[in-house]
Amino acid sequence: MARLPLTAGRGPVSVPKGEANQGVGGGREGWPKPIRNGRFRGMPKERRHWTREELILAFNLYCRMSFGRLHRGNPEIIALSQRIGRTPSSVAMKACNFASLDPMHRERGVKGLTGASEMDRAIWAEFHQNWEKLAFESQRQLADLPPAATMADQEGLYFPKGETEKSVTVRVRLVQGFFRESVLSSYRNECAFCRIQPGQLLNASHIVPWKDNVEKRADPTNGLALCALHDRAFDRGLMTLDDGLNIVVAKELKQVKNPSPVHKAALIDLEGEPLRKPERFAPDPDALDFHRNSIFGKISNDPEDELIVQ
Repeated sequence: MARLPLTAGRGPVSVPKGEANQGVGGGREGWPKPIRNGRFRGMPKERRHWTREELILAFNLYCRMSFGRLHRGNPEIIALSQRIGRTPSSVAMKACNFASLDPMHRERGVKGLTGASEMDRAIWAEFHQNWEKLAFESQRQLADLPPAATMADQEGLYFPKGETEKSVTVRVRLVQGFFRESVLSSYRNECAFCRIQPGQLLNASHIVPWKDNVEKRADPTNGLALCALHDRAFDRGLMTLDDGLNIVVAKELKQVKNPSPVHKAALIDLEGEPLRKPERFAPDPDALDFHRNSIFGKISNDPEDELIVQ
């Protein structure tokens, strides 16, 4: 065996004979080639554990993205990885870890990646216990990350201290942005009633109205992806869903005299048609029960219903 020079604070290093003089890359003869971070090629990388802040950003991304887009080549995954100092592969794998916890994916036979950590499970539970709080927290962290947020509705946001009118408006915008992207991606950017595309024609419709339940404002299970027509009909109590997730049309729509072909095809003929099932975040049965009993058949003209921009 040949001997190399002393390393700092350690004895001589032995290497197999014949390899000691294989200098590489212009370094001193016999020394391994250094890499950028000061370590040597072949040395194991130090594992960096995920922080809570990083995990809620990864879960935020998971919620806003369809399962088929959870891969390292996705520009949004690449952007987040650069902003938190991780590789695109690690961010994609973490999102797939969250997918493994999703009962909707398990029901569809989609397993995601095994090996979700206890912290992954804790973040999953924390979001489900208070969607509004965690949606705001994760969206705010995303907006604060350098470089500037890529989401158009987060550009130029300012976060004043204390509860001011502006801070309330910012919170609404962030929570609503999370809710919209999470709901639309779950329904593949198609109307859950008529399957019309693209996403620009769709709203993320609340089942339990925004003003009636703070904790359900950002909960994707309290949302349906609906085109503008069906969003208005659902919001005004002219359409709902039964226990089997089939469309129910109010008598006010069915009793219209001489309905136009569009009225008949887009409204009346949808009676009994099944909901376009989401790939995750299935509608909350309790929320649907609230809609059937408190909204359906009770035609609303409340101006407060117009406050939230979809």
